[in-house]
Amino acid sequence: MCGFVGVLQDTPLVGVGDARRALDALAHRGPDATAEWCENHVFLGHCRLSIIDLATGAQPMHSVDGRYVVLFNGEIYNFMELRAALVRGGAQFRTESDTEVLLEGYRQWGAGIVERLQGMFAFVIWDRLREAAFGARDRLGIKPLTWAARGGSLIVASTLEPFTALPEYAAIDMVAVRDIMAFDYIPAPRTILSGVRKLEPGRWFEWRMGEAAPAIVRYWQPPQATEGLSVPDEAEMERLLEGAVERQMVSDVPIGAFLSGGIDSSLLVAMMTRHSDRPVRTFSVKFAEGGVDESPIAELVARRFRADHTVLSAEDVGPEELLELLGRLDEPFCDPSAIPTYSLSKMTRRHVKVALSGDGGDEVFGGYPKYLQGEQNRGSLPFASLLKDSLQALPWRPRGVGRVFWRTLSSQDRIRYDWSRYGDFPVFRKDMRQLVSTAYCDLMEVDGYFEPWERQARCYGERFDTDVLMRADLGTYLSENCLVKTDRASMLASLEVRVPFLDETILDRILPLRADQKIVDGQLKALLMPLARRLLPREVWDRPKHGFTVPLELRLAGAWRPAVEAVLDWGESNFPLFDYRYLRRLDAISASGGQIGRDLWNPFVLIAWARAHFLQPPNIG
Repeated sequence: MCGFVGVLQDTPLVGVGDARRALDALAHRGPDATAEWCENHVFLGHCRLSIIDLATGAQPMHSVDGRYVVLFNGEIYNFMELRAALVRGGAQFRTESDTEVLLEGYRQWGAGIVERLQGMFAFVIWDRLREAAFGARDRLGIKPLTWAARGGSLIVASTLEPFTALPEYAAIDMVAVRDIMAFDYIPAPRTILSGVRKLEPGRWFEWRMGEAAPAIVRYWQPPQATEGLSVPDEAEMERLLEGAVERQMVSDVPIGAFLSGGIDSSLLVAMMTRHSDRPVRTFSVKFAEGGVDESPIAELVARRFRADHTVLSAEDVGPEELLELLGRLDEPFCDPSAIPTYSLSKMTRRHVKVALSGDGGDEVFGGYPKYLQGEQNRGSLPFASLLKDSLQALPWRPRGVGRVFWRTLSSQDRIRYDWSRYGDFPVFRKDMRQLVSTAYCDLMEVDGYFEPWERQARCYGERFDTDVLMRADLGTYLSENCLVKTDRASMLASLEVRVPFLDETILDRILPLRADQKIVDGQLKALLMPLARRLLPREVWDRPKHGFTVPLELRLAGAWRPAVEAVLDWGESNFPLFDYRYLRRLDAISASGGQIGRDLWNPFVLIAWARAHFLQPPNIG
């Protein structure tokens, strides 16, 4: 697992010194080794977290003939099968690494290599002869890839940190600010920096020196439901999951697992135990407040499978540590569970270099109660349209009006309302126009707040039913929230995290099934439940679902309040994007015990991140 920067240019728009500083910003993603390759004005830099082929897998790596140079971040789980096929085709190998398989695969198959890869990956290959680049990102975006084109040059990097180290790219995108207020994250292809883009999941690109921008091609997307497919029985599900876990346990360094006490992570530990000749190392977080501590159930699972279990107390993150962590993110990210995920990763890294996580189980198998909302068709209030218009015309936002406004909405509009933190709503707390200074509202295009999610959903149908909600989540909430959280938090701790529930063998079998084959008569994760009932303690599967989060209201009103006040003080003087009278009012409500934490948290995170990076919104004079 690694970080990389490629500066592809024929004139020195970015000097070598600046390129090295950009690479230094990724040191946490690869603390074991740093290397660079330069030719003319092209710079390829790589920092490595050594997992497979520790001795000879260094990068940037050259092809046997010297024509191609690769920068790669990730793991290819089927690299041994691909290697065998390449050897039959005449390829010669100097290392045992999956990196060289990727490089030689491109030599033999060109862009066709991407559809053969199974794993998590982001890479760029530089063709020295043609002065051209080819790059790609895995199906669901487990590994990140960002790019920016300027003056006939292209910069490609693992994450945004290198761009924040280059002043010419460090300008805030105001529509991205809208997105993070609405969704907690910034959907691809946007980033918080204007002019810098994420390569969307399931895409590859080609670019030649001097071109204005790369040509991007989509090679994979979540499939539509396929009629007539059989539902896997318990035995097949067990084979699928065990096979995915077994091949993702391949490593030349110690490996462990995040164990939350939920069905997904507990099943992973059950499968890992079958393929380990020593007790599996497992790690979890406990909370002393807020009623969200699941560590006793995680310990119960650990005892069941005789795991070597370690528990971390989440109370270790104080206000200074919180601000440091938010500032170290490559872009602002507002899911508060990133905080305990980082703490868990940091603890886990003291014992192992690789951990398996249950990410993706809920999205693939239907584990969220919110998916049931797609089948609900509740009526709205009588005269709802007239009432809605009246509420929109109110010059103020009385508390509690949101509960009335919600009942004026159609079932489809309720999904827009419920799935957004802020939006174009005439109600207290949900109204983005109330949060933001009037001068910036037009730049943020507030009325288009739901477009990024809706664009994904419309690929699967016009009505937001359960099937559409689940498939849209794969390219939105899973890709842009869950996987971003896990990647950024774990890599800040220099820990590689793998996600067996997103293994291609599972995706290819489960994603084409209809939603009503995964959620049966209201039973979430119906395909996994027989396996869970047989293998796991009852306490794991016979209880309501709990998310992995923090008691945010308690923290913002207590231990983290000094951080909130410091950030608001700085923002009021240096970051004029928000209405600070409104934010101060939210802070006062929070301090008095009001349930308003998430509404305050999102702007707080953005301001804290901008403060750490010395960034301001555009000057609109």
